[in-house]
Amino acid sequence: MENKILNIIITSSVQNDFIEQLDIHSAPEDDLKLGYGQVANKWMEYFLNQNRDTSDANINQFISWLKQNGSNEMIGGSLSYHHILEHFRHRVHIDYDETKRLWEGDKLNQFIRDLMNKASESHSNENSGVEYQCIHLRDWHDQTDDTQKGEMDLFGPHCLKGTYGAKFISPLNELIQEHHDFNVIINSNSLSSFDETDLDSVIETIIKNAGSSHKEVKIGVFGVITNVKVFLLTFELMVIHKFKNVYVCGDFCAGFDKQGHDTGINSMSNILAANIVDQNKFREIFNI
Repeated sequence: MENKILNIIITSSVQNDFIEQLDIHSAPEDDLKLGYGQVANKWMEYFLNQNRDTSDANINQFISWLKQNGSNEMIGGSLSYHHILEHFRHRVHIDYDETKRLWEGDKLNQFIRDLMNKASESHSNENSGVEYQCIHLRDWHDQTDDTQKGEMDLFGPHCLKGTYGAKFISPLNELIQEHHDFNVIINSNSLSSFDETDLDSVIETIIKNAGSSHKEVKIGVFGVITNVKVFLLTFELMVIHKFKNVYVCGDFCAGFDKQGHDTGINSMSNILAANIVDQNKFREIFNI
């Protein structure tokens, strides 16, 4: 029998702290009006101030401080108090506009379910001619590890191992538990998905067991953050590890904001000459 067509799908940090769906409810506007970028700068100023103890600070304390220290910038921006609470629910969470784009129409949920169903069908049918393997990169941080202090200081504690925020989003988390045979979790605590992880050896083992090669295997990528970890992952796959058929599903990638997402997509397309496709084309390529 000829070797099966090998499809490897890699998800990047598809976790609650990054992309959990936010429920935005209408609320009365108040007098705090700032744009997203302005609030982001104030957020960094507040939580990275070396002269202030912010170890136990929460978002409500930040809002109180912002009202006292941002009055000269309150010039009719786009965010109310309520929206700031939702936008900055967590320091690494994508903003509301990106959240809405990613989750609108329940497309992400359906895509994940369809992917898992297709992979399951292929694994249960020896004559399918196609093999699917899913690798899930998981931010998995430890506050007691001094080597991770820089990232914790910059972004705040996030995706701490064993916490709710570090879990994969639903339904991905549940489906991974149901299908251990074709889902592999790789824990990562740096911006590089290959640095001090087993990603390289896992991919090579999958390729060897399938009788495939770097030239033949198709690799699909989606997740966050588009212009950070997704960009670096795509760079490493294509440039460092010489994979020829890498496809990034732009519809299911997200940045901290839309500008960051667009920057990442443009960089992958124009610098790496990566294949950036929408979800319909991605489904066609991987027969999902």
